[in-house]
Amino acid sequence: MSYISEIMDKLAAAADALQLYAGIVYGSDPPVDGICMIQSSGFPSEKHLNAGMLYRLPVLINAKHSRQETAMAALEAIHTALTKTNDFTDLCTDAAQVINVATTASPTVIGREQNSQWICGSSVEVSFYWR
Repeated sequence: MSYISEIMDKLAAAADALQLYAGIVYGSDPPVDGICMIQSSGFPSEKHLNAGMLYRLPVLINAKHSRQETAMAALEAIHTALTKTNDFTDLCTDAAQVINVATTASPTVIGREQNSQWICGSSVEVSFYWR
């Protein structure tokens, strides 16, 4: 398993621990009444000879629900939980030390499908040292 896959699994587990209306699935398009996460193209931003490199990983988080408020509340809860913590121990892996999670796009309404499902989207950036 790659270090990015491990970090994604830990992010999904942290969001699932909030016990929202649906569990996290991987992908960019959530199922009906669902929530999804997918990594975007990450990049190394700094190279350190003594600590590997600092890597920034954008992660998209989208939600669908028949009630707009429910989808928005779920995304807001995920962002609050991931960005307010100062303890990233649960997100670290053997190869990566997570040092920050920051909101890069606040939860917002993207649109509404013909089946009355509201689509809401957001994103965070996970910064970590890759050893």
